[in-house]
Order: sequence, then C-alpha cells, then structure tokens
Amino acid sequence: MNRQWLLETADIPIQINLTNNTADSQRLLKNKEVSEWFSRLEERSAADNIGDIHGSHDYRMENILGKCWILGLSKNNEQFAEKMKFITQFLNRHIQTAPSEELSFGKLYHFRDCEKVLSSFLPMLGFHDDPAIQHIVRRRIDILYDFTRQKRYDIYIDGSKLKGVKKEWQPYIIDPELYSDGHIALPDMHDFLLFAGMYPYLSDDDNNKVEAIAEWLFDKDYEKIIRRYGYFYVPGGSYSTKAVIFKLHLPDVVGAADKGDIVPLVFTVFVLSHFKAARKSEWFSLALQYLDQYKNENGRYKFPTRMITEKADSYVIFGGHMNVGENKRSKLYSEIISTYWMERIHCNMTPVE
Repeated sequence: MNRQWLLETADIPIQINLTNNTADSQRLLKNKEVSEWFSRLEERSAADNIGDIHGSHDYRMENILGKCWILGLSKNNEQFAEKMKFITQFLNRHIQTAPSEELSFGKLYHFRDCEKVLSSFLPMLGFHDDPAIQHIVRRRIDILYDFTRQKRYDIYIDGSKLKGVKKEWQPYIIDPELYSDGHIALPDMHDFLLFAGMYPYLSDDDNNKVEAIAEWLFDKDYEKIIRRYGYFYVPGGSYSTKAVIFKLHLPDVVGAADKGDIVPLVFTVFVLSHFKAARKSEWFSLALQYLDQYKNENGRYKFPTRMITEKADSYVIFGGHMNVGENKRSKLYSEIISTYWMERIHCNMTPVE
C-alpha cells in the first residue's frame, strides 16, 4: 500500500528507486536536486579530480557518490556511467600500485580513502562487476572476517609510554597490529555500505563471512569501544597520533536522550537491514519499535526533521542527506521521505523468493 502511494505521490527519483525503471533516466536528470549533485560529478569528471574523497563537505567524493545513489542514478543511466569512468579507471590503476612497506598515515589513506571510501557506494550504483570493486570487496571481507571471528573487543594498548600522544588519548590507542600492513582490520560504515551493495553478488561463503562481520557489532562488549573508535599511532612523521575512522554507531533507541544521537538512526537501520545478523539482533528490533512510533493512521511514517535531515556539508553516512529529490516545501515532504526510507528497510527485511 505504501509503495503504491509513493509511486503515485513522490517525484521521479523515488519512483525509479522503487521500480528500477531505466526508461525515465532523462526525466531523472531534470529533477532539481539530481541535477545539482550530477553537476558536481560532472565537474570532477571534467577535471579528472579524484581528490577530496573523505569528509563532510558537499564537494567530497563520498557525498557526491552517496547522493547520486540516493537520488536514483546508476550505471544504467548512460550519462552517469560516462561520468563515472574516471573513477573506475582510477580504481583499477590504483589497486595495481603498492605504497612503501613502511607504515605511515599515507599508507592507511591509500587503502582507506582511495579504495574503500571511494568504492563504498559503487556496488549500489551498479558497478558490482567492476574488477577493482570485486578485488577491494573480497580483500575487505577477508581482513575483517579474520579479525571479527576472534570476537575480540580489547582493541586498545597502553599509550602512556608512547612519544607525542596526548594524555587524554593515551587510553584509546588502537593496537598497531590491527593496521600494521596499512589495512585497517576494524569494520566501519563504509565497509557495510560496500557489503550491502555486493551482497546479492557474493558467494555463499563470502556472505557467511559478511554475516559474521555484522554479528560482531551486536555483542555487549562492542559498546566499550569509543565512538571515534580510537587513535592510530604511526611514529616518525610531523604528528604521530590521529583518528582515522569512525565506529559504526548504534544509536541508543531505549534512552534516546540525546536528540543528536538519533540523527543517523534511519540511515543506519537501512544499511544494517541488508544483513541477517543485524535483523535478528535485539538492537534492530528495538530500533524498529522506536521508528514505528511515528507511523500514522494510514500506515505511513512521519519522522521528526532531525531524523530525515538534508543539510549542506553533512555526511551521507551519518544521515545528513536524506532527501530523495522531493520538494522540501511540500506539505507531504516529511511523510514521503519517512515512508520511502521505511519502505526500503521493509523491502530488505522481506526474503527473496
């Protein structure tokens, strides 16, 4: 019922996302929000500019690609596919290169930014069969599975004896064994986005590994890991200690005292809804109960504005760009966006026949 209402009421991006209809690709590019984000990709493509990958600004590549996916663009759209070539060509060259053997922050970013973050939305954008994407995904699966199957949550070492580490950071220095080769063995949101898009195309063995990685998030000891994950220690440079990745945060849906904590909830539930291990967790059930309080008498949803944020210079991965091409001045805006994201979540929860 909600699906049909959305198809009758929502604009073209939501219609395409719900039907996978590629015949309307030209109409899609005429949508105001789609046009704005596509133009950002066009500018990058014209300049062959891969830089500024990770970050909250709207010019960052991860936000450009994330919004393009949210807005229904994909490899099926010829104009979009053409503008994406510089990225896939870069990735296929990049995986053939090797940074120096010595550990550095540059080496961490070589694999984190230029591979994982850059490719995180590409499977959802239709590039699941690209050789570079397949290479990156399978390597991340193996690295994360080897760590998470240990059920290890004691990821910190005593940083008090390390040179140049701020006193307040000393208890949260991440064990260098977890990134000594430049590959960070801790999963984050970019990993789960990558796996969500690749899930239908992986072998049963790889999917079982992905489920084991997802299961690691829901142990009570996971809560002991701080929200920033911790600080990476690489001596020898101009600075030795830095936060590099964010922990995938599971918002407190029981206390829900911090309104800011609830901002990424809908997006987080959507991403995790791709995985059986997440769907069977207590946290996921409680999250759905929390979201259901905003269901109206028509069975549709209307979330508070903070839960469907569309804000300039915000992270897509933290729920900062939740609009899907709708007119924000419309009286039905909140109901359409809220119902759409819940429709996508429920679709992920429905077994494929």
